Amino acid sequence: MQRLRGDHLLDNSGFILPYTLLLLMVVLVLALASKDLFISKYQYLSNMKSIQERNVSVSHAVLLEIENGPNPSGHVKTKFGEVLTTSQLLNPQEVQLEVIFTRDDEVFLPATVVYNRETKQIIRWE
Repeated sequence: MQRLRGDHLLDNSGFILPYTLLLLMVVLVLALASKDLFISKYQYLSNMKSIQERNVSVSHAVLLEIENGPNPSGHVKTKFGEVLTTSQLLNPQEVQLEVIFTRDDEVFLPATVVYNRETKQIIRWE
């Protein structure tokens, strides 16, 4: 290219290359940051989904146990996993349930529920 008077942008002195590389680096950094943000949000939502599935399964098993009385097998299958329940009579009115949730050979910490047999109200959930 010919050098025009007063116009330094049209020459081959390397004016465009550093700014192009800077722009490319900014775009790459933003792309990587957005990817990491997406992955962390996806992992959070996956974990929350798993926790909610467990809570729904345990709540469903406790509701069945309270409504229908002690289940002889103590085993309830849901579409999210299996729930094992054991009941113990604390006094003539209160029953304690121990609920264990399992999914894909993974056993979660047990939940303990105490409810009144007559009113069918939950007194304590731990």
